[in-house]
Amino acid sequence: MVNKPQPKAKKLMKKLKSRFRLTVLNEKTFEEQFSYSLTPLNLIVLLGGFLVVFGTLFYLLVAYTPIKTLLPGYSDASFNTEAMEARMRVDSLTEVMREKDRYLADFRVILAGGKLSNMADTGSHQLQEANLNYQTNPIDESLRAKISEEDRFSIQASDNAKKTASGLLLYRPVNGTISNAFDPKAGHFGIDIIAPKEDPVKAVLDGTIVFAGFTSDGGNVIQIQHSNNMISVYKHNSALLKKNGDRVKAGESIAFIGNSGEYSEGPHLHFELWENGAPVNPVDYIQLD
Repeated sequence: MVNKPQPKAKKLMKKLKSRFRLTVLNEKTFEEQFSYSLTPLNLIVLLGGFLVVFGTLFYLLVAYTPIKTLLPGYSDASFNTEAMEARMRVDSLTEVMREKDRYLADFRVILAGGKLSNMADTGSHQLQEANLNYQTNPIDESLRAKISEEDRFSIQASDNAKKTASGLLLYRPVNGTISNAFDPKAGHFGIDIIAPKEDPVKAVLDGTIVFAGFTSDGGNVIQIQHSNNMISVYKHNSALLKKNGDRVKAGESIAFIGNSGEYSEGPHLHFELWENGAPVNPVDYIQLD
């Protein structure tokens, strides 16, 4: 009878299951010290188990101990986070600088007597048109009535006005106390006047509103172009009563005292006066005491 050849897989499995005895003998006396019966399959499983255990221990040692910092190309997670935050700050500051440059460029055009092609684009993307269509309540109505009554008697020749070297009569923008004087060397191109919140802010001269909107540093801001190449600026208002392109008269209410903007620490008006493209001290032009 002829034996049929066995498949290779069956032969391999038979060899893996063949039993062997591992014996440890004393080198001098040849006395048996240790004996263990095993198969090649047992040995493969044992070695695989050792590899899994030691591999896991090595991973834990590297992942959760300071040893990982010794690996080439490794960077600490906190360092990555700080680097990302720094990049974001640099990008933000770069964008702010670009917006400020655009704002100053438009401002120079206005000072030179030019006209912007799109007034809504003046300044940064943070500029927002003042919402003048808000709902009013009885308190607002009474306040507006009071302001309208005051505006009826506001004339340029009153005690609130002072004649400048150019012959103009400037109206006092608000009744209050100066808390921060004009100091162009320190970057303070106007004066700060403390006044009760919601007091009316008034135009110092006849002119045209060239900007009425919101900026991150100045809050609700109004800029008025006057004759003789003069511009007046009113910052940190709580609300604006005028919009771009409006004509205003000296002594006419244009906003309310507020505390808007990053550079404001309480209800006040930051007032600037520019003549021929340069900031001037408003105290030299307006009687504020």
